[in-house]
Amino acid sequence: MDFIFSLFGRFHPVLVHLPIGFLILGSILIFYSKKDGKELLSAVRISFFWGFIAAIFSVVSGILLYLKEGYAFETVSSHLILGIMTTGFSFGFYLHLSKKAKVIDVRIKSMSIGLMALLLITGHLGGELTHGSDYFTEVFPDKFQEFLGFSGRAELPLISLDEESWEEAIFYQDVVHPILSQNCNSCHNEKNKKGDLVLNTPEMMEKGGKNGVVLDHHSPLESTLLVRMLLPLEDKEHMPPKDKRQPSKHEIALIKKWLESGVSYDKKLADAGVEEEMIAMFFPQEVNDFYPQTDLPFLEEGELEQLRKSGLLVETISEDSPLLKISALNLPKGQALDLQALKIISAHIAVLDISTTGLDDRIWADLAFFQNLSILRVNHLLVEGKGIDVLNDLKYLKRVYLNYSSIQLENLNVLAEHISLEGIYFYATPAAEQITEAHLGQFIANLEFGNYELPVLSSDSVVY
Repeated sequence: MDFIFSLFGRFHPVLVHLPIGFLILGSILIFYSKKDGKELLSAVRISFFWGFIAAIFSVVSGILLYLKEGYAFETVSSHLILGIMTTGFSFGFYLHLSKKAKVIDVRIKSMSIGLMALLLITGHLGGELTHGSDYFTEVFPDKFQEFLGFSGRAELPLISLDEESWEEAIFYQDVVHPILSQNCNSCHNEKNKKGDLVLNTPEMMEKGGKNGVVLDHHSPLESTLLVRMLLPLEDKEHMPPKDKRQPSKHEIALIKKWLESGVSYDKKLADAGVEEEMIAMFFPQEVNDFYPQTDLPFLEEGELEQLRKSGLLVETISEDSPLLKISALNLPKGQALDLQALKIISAHIAVLDISTTGLDDRIWADLAFFQNLSILRVNHLLVEGKGIDVLNDLKYLKRVYLNYSSIQLENLNVLAEHISLEGIYFYATPAAEQITEAHLGQFIANLEFGNYELPVLSSDSVVY
């Protein structure tokens, strides 16, 4: 007869709706009542009485479901405890109402609000047990989920291939499955099953959905899985839906290659004929730490356009960075460059080229504000280096170009112990003529200054 208890436990998802209905009805009647509340008091009592009785059946069936179905207590504890509290609160509420002769007052309304809050939380926790924590949110568009901060996409498998051993990766497991998980999982998983289609496992993929199979082993490239991805975005048959994340052209090409290679679940990438350029973008990318990492905001396009109108070449160092490259090489001849004008955006400038602008040693004081400067070009300027020591405060500075300038060795020496400097270039300068082997050993940075002499070969003296 033990099966009776198991059967009754399985009625819990059905029985739990009875107390919810009665208790919500009672609360509605409380707030629907007129000021004295006499005419609806009896109906309110009846609603909370039967709500309490139904809650008892719900709690008992829930406990039996927990005991008979092997749930871990940690999984159901919050829902179970709050369910018992809701039942107890309902009973206390009913006893309080039974003592009221005429009036539904503010205290009763406050108790009703508290009970509804308790009922809402308990029901929510129960819904999570049945449908999962993302039951409501998974139907939202991906961008909206990310905006609200509850997108689970980061938890889904990603393509990650080793550059040295990618040929040994399993095509389906390491490439196709992650692509489908990222782009199709929200609609075609074991909980959602839109169109009765699940794409989580090979077995379910082969089974297809209510519209038939999605994999065609006889004509793989005509498989519905691929055909619907290739439809125009506005086509109602296009998958994924246009408000969902769309697979990239690289990902679609890999799905096509997998189908073309025989729809195998254990074939390796090399055996499927995949070439390295098809999957190179999924190799781990080296972090480019040449330029500083910063939390600076991107400048508005209007601000950049104003700089461009002044004759400067302005561009970002990459699509992902707010830091800028600025060059004055294209300034009209004779047009002066005012570094002070760049002071307002100096923190954004990582590469600065002010070569051939006619400036002198007064530039060094202005450059003190360029704290994220990584590359500085001051070629063909009348700078001797007086004040160049301010560059020691620029902790991200990697390269300085002083070619064809008037830089003096005594001034250049102040940069000898600059920790971040990787290279100093000063071809055709007084410093290049003055430097000795002893000076070379003092600098941390590599020095490039020309004056190289090639050895004389015996063939050079031959007269033809």
